[in-house]
Amino acid sequence: MKPLSLCLINMGTRGLELVKTFPDVIPADSMNQLVYKTIPMGSSPGDFASTTFNNLNLTSYIFRIPSAEQRDNLASLVAVFDSTNYDSNAIKQVFSWVITELEKKDLLSTGTLQEILPKLYKGFNKGTFKIEITSTSTITFDFPKQSQDPNGNAIEKLSDDLWD
Repeated sequence: MKPLSLCLINMGTRGLELVKTFPDVIPADSMNQLVYKTIPMGSSPGDFASTTFNNLNLTSYIFRIPSAEQRDNLASLVAVFDSTNYDSNAIKQVFSWVITELEKKDLLSTGTLQEILPKLYKGFNKGTFKIEITSTSTITFDFPKQSQDPNGNAIEKLSDDLWD
């Protein structure tokens, strides 16, 4: 499961804003549309959104970024694909797990997410990731086997089902 790009979108002072994208391969005109499709009106933390536009397929996880000075802010992690051949449930699982782990470690911030976005992208491509956030905090995740190889050998899958 290899996304074209991962994005971090944040509700800024002027509305929804792109914070970071990795890699930066999406055309600017598509990026403007993408930003507004990732946090639909009425969304709340924990929601997922999926949409398609300009031959791009998006799955986003909406969450809350805590703020000490102002009110908490909505943001979303977005996986962008150039085909429909991906496991949206695995994306939801990974994104929600990453946000939950960062919350538990009191490390959930825009800065932390910007820093780990490239590592998260590489993890999607490898099917596993181990991201060191600080010298004492690491998050590790292995993707479910079927999401790593959605076009695997059908006979092999049937054999696995029969003998498990």
